[in-house]
Amino acid sequence: MPARGTLFLLALIASFQVLSEDLGTWGELYPIAEQDMLTTINTRLQAMKDSGELDTQQEAYKKQVIEKSLRPDPVAGLTIARENRTHYINPSMTVAEDLADHQGRIFAHKGDVVNPLDTVPFNQTLYFIDGDNPDHLAWIKRQKPDTVVYRVILVNGDIREATKALGERIFFDQKGTMSRRFELNAVPARVTLGEDKRSLRVDTFALEEQR
Repeated sequence: MPARGTLFLLALIASFQVLSEDLGTWGELYPIAEQDMLTTINTRLQAMKDSGELDTQQEAYKKQVIEKSLRPDPVAGLTIARENRTHYINPSMTVAEDLADHQGRIFAHKGDVVNPLDTVPFNQTLYFIDGDNPDHLAWIKRQKPDTVVYRVILVNGDIREATKALGERIFFDQKGTMSRRFELNAVPARVTLGEDKRSLRVDTFALEEQR
């Protein structure tokens, strides 16, 4: 073995000897005593149950969920109508890809502009109101829709209280999905089929003018 290789081997052996040498104890050593997380959680839950805190929190959470379901967050961006206004919504859409029926027959090609009202009739009336506003509740009671089917949709208020006041099933526009679709900026409002049968008519009513 060349002299340089011999020196490298000796240095390597010496380094292993140094690393394997007992260097003694540095500082104090403590046993690992970390409690299992699941055990900690179960212990905490049992303590809460024994003290009655768990039942109290569960009841509070249950009450919160019920209240939230009966009074969802109001639709943002809507005001009380100060003038009568009418606008129209064109529901036409551009087809993103070929559409086929269950037999594979294509009835709409990519790029086609399709109006759903040409095939699916809009035979209902939609009313949007603030359930906390007494004038809106009184206005709904005076309505006589031309369609057999109609729906009262809250943008604010308590569903249970509105149901009691009107004596019928009430809906809520959660997260304002329908309000945005019909481009509402004020209530009360009514959505019906447009005169041309291919658009939706949206009427907003200023109740102060009707007094």
